[in-house]
Amino acid sequence: MRLLATIGALSCLIACAQPAPSALPALPKPDLATEARAIRDADARWLKMAQARDAAGTGAMFAADGIAVRQQGAEFTGPAAIQASAEKDYVENPKSQVTWTTDTLRVADSGDMAVQTGQVHTTAAGPKGDRETRERFVTVWRKINGEWKVAYDIATPIVTAPPKKGQ
Repeated sequence: MRLLATIGALSCLIACAQPAPSALPALPKPDLATEARAIRDADARWLKMAQARDAAGTGAMFAADGIAVRQQGAEFTGPAAIQASAEKDYVENPKSQVTWTTDTLRVADSGDMAVQTGQVHTTAAGPKGDRETRERFVTVWRKINGEWKVAYDIATPIVTAPPKKGQ
């Protein structure tokens, strides 16, 4: 019996002392240029929805746990909350028109996340349509089940300093 226990213990030690199996075969590297094009296409669809005042479409651009940070830091999580926020914004700004441009787009080496930065320009904002805003934005994209979704989107106003006295 003692011999059997010793053999069992030695077998466990030998099995544990074996070198680790070779690493799994490397997955093919994603084509980052193709992923960047797919994100730019998704972003163009989103812009068209925003310009058409399509709140449902805007909400659908976000991941289930996606977050949009809007005016005064208000956070909205998930497509339904983001859709409701967009609907409210369209009511409060009945004449507004938005456009945005991308400054940078960086896709992670893994090909499943990306960060986009750029500028937003809104005209005819406010209840009377007499305001204009400019903002800088950061959008984090995540590839979910083969589709690019917004994981996080935040914009901050571009504030220009008033001219100094004597200028």
